[in-house]
Amino acid sequence: MAIPGSIEGVMQSLEGAQDVAKAIRLSGYLLEKNDLKRLLADLTATVSETKMSLSLLQDAIGEKDKELIRMNEALFYKGNIRRRGDGYYKTFENRPYGQAYCSYCWEKDHQLFHLHNRILNRDVRMCPHCKNEYQAIRTPYLDTEKQTA
Repeated sequence: MAIPGSIEGVMQSLEGAQDVAKAIRLSGYLLEKNDLKRLLADLTATVSETKMSLSLLQDAIGEKDKELIRMNEALFYKGNIRRRGDGYYKTFENRPYGQAYCSYCWEKDHQLFHLHNRILNRDVRMCPHCKNEYQAIRTPYLDTEKQTA
């Protein structure tokens, strides 16, 4: 038996529906009421199974699409991200600028999360995603106009 939500599962369900339709056609459309009810019930169950498999397949494709978008963004930013101190920064004219991004999240999953000041302690910055903490002095806001090459 094929796995539900796979292409094989959908194809197998559709073949089952086709078999039921063939049985009705081969009977010359002259079936007893009980046989017709049984075949129609089989057909309804097969169509429902196919719809469920297609729904699962659509969900899987949606997840893959999200992953492809995330990987495409990571590839785009990979050339435009530069490490300085304990954080990663976007670059302008090959110089880092702006708020620091979490180095752990970038190096592990290529995801960009801005570091935020910790409540009641401005000397510590924290990643909202992984909860890693960084010294604020090692992850400052970098203004592009005040930097020197």
